[in-house]
Amino acid sequence: MSWFPRPESERDLELLEPPSDWTAARAFALLVDPTAEEWPHKVGVAGPLDGSAKTSTRLLAAGGWVYKTRLDQAFSSLDAARAKLAEDRRSALATGLWHEQKVWASLRSGDAFLPLTICRELRTLRQIARRDERLLAWIEMIRTGIDADRRYGLGLDLNPANFGQELGASRLYYLDEETYLGLDARAIASAIVARIPEEATADETVWRAWGASLSGRLSQHARDWPAVCEEIGLYPLPERFHSRRAALLSSLAPERARTHRSTRHGASDITCVLADVHGNLAALEAVLSVAKCEGADQFLFLGDAVGYGPEPKACVARLAELPRAIQIRGNHDHAIASGELNLGMNELARRCAEWTQSALGPSELAWLAALPVEHIGAEWMAVHGAPRDPRRFFAYVYELTYEDNLRDLRDRRMPVCFHGHSHVQMAHAELAAGPTKIPGPCRFQLDPRYRYLVNPGSVGQPRDGDPRAAFALWNRRTGEFSALRAPYDVGRTVRAIRAQGLPEQLERRLATGT
Repeated sequence: MSWFPRPESERDLELLEPPSDWTAARAFALLVDPTAEEWPHKVGVAGPLDGSAKTSTRLLAAGGWVYKTRLDQAFSSLDAARAKLAEDRRSALATGLWHEQKVWASLRSGDAFLPLTICRELRTLRQIARRDERLLAWIEMIRTGIDADRRYGLGLDLNPANFGQELGASRLYYLDEETYLGLDARAIASAIVARIPEEATADETVWRAWGASLSGRLSQHARDWPAVCEEIGLYPLPERFHSRRAALLSSLAPERARTHRSTRHGASDITCVLADVHGNLAALEAVLSVAKCEGADQFLFLGDAVGYGPEPKACVARLAELPRAIQIRGNHDHAIASGELNLGMNELARRCAEWTQSALGPSELAWLAALPVEHIGAEWMAVHGAPRDPRRFFAYVYELTYEDNLRDLRDRRMPVCFHGHSHVQMAHAELAAGPTKIPGPCRFQLDPRYRYLVNPGSVGQPRDGDPRAAFALWNRRTGEFSALRAPYDVGRTVRAIRAQGLPEQLERRLATGT
């Protein structure tokens, strides 16, 4: 079976008002052409790579065109698929953000109808060879996003992989089909400052000059430029890039640069919430570096210090020395400390647990065994797995269980439960309008009138398609909760995995965040 779903005949394709030179027969011929190239390597990627972070995306190149579909957007009827495609096409025609020759179509696959787009194969902004040209293109990308917000109320995903140009031309086209409700200061700031790690060899002089160009071309267009600069200072960057951020801010907002550490958080207000370190020391160090930069004075660790990762002893030592810390036992911590290695573990987890147990000494095992399985306060509680689970570290909070766990919080009269275990950065909330999900990275208020299940994500082994270390900062005074990501040296951990002879599957998980 093909990775990219192929139609059996041209009758399985329906093109939605295509340009005059396109027919279902032409689209079918390119799809089944023997030279057509599937692009699985461009799916599930993150960081400075081209492609889609969504593992359900399918991409195929044929004859200078790129076919794209999403397996998670299958429709049960052709009419439903037509309606969604028509809505997307109307938006494209009204805004001019997409390539004028782009084709929208439906693709029948079994009993389902998949959305299909066909677009010219364009050069993405990541493929621009010269740094000075890339930097200028990034400014144009951000300006395009701000204009789309101001003119049409659309938020674009401001990632260089999502914008392309025809060779020899300067006009930008948006490549993604998804848009959002507006573009806030945080999204603009992320689009700016996230470029710094991608240009690791660019020094402070480069970023100072780029900041001046940005400010001159964008500051009058963004709705709240001071807020953008504030968010740039809040963005989690490894410590080695802090001087470059300061140089960037010195051009964007000189006053902000002199105090680029966050002034939003008062002293002794910030708790760093983290979970599922799993023996990944490089990821843990990156998170703790950001927490220190942001003034975190307390720590809430939600379990699974060890398991899977190659440096369990060092991770236990680092967690044990955290000041003013509340720490919870995870299922891997419990299994390894107790020797119950068959308790709820698959083969991969069990193999890693056996190695981890042999790598730890009596003091580390004793520390893991002494961790409590829950913490219950007056206005919040913490467990590793789920509040409804009697053992507290086996059950998951996910699509099928979050409403039951929210009801459990309501019965307990408990506003907030912090948890880990799923390795997915996500909050589930019971608001006035009903249960809802808040995926990360994100920022929101923990309102005591409602109920929240809050997962900061996994530090050491994320499984939500983003390989960066996940964690959160919680302002105990204001109730603001910020779910964040921190880039780290994945290669360092991969080399340690190989040195210890741990399963190769662990390397793939870290690289893709799945």
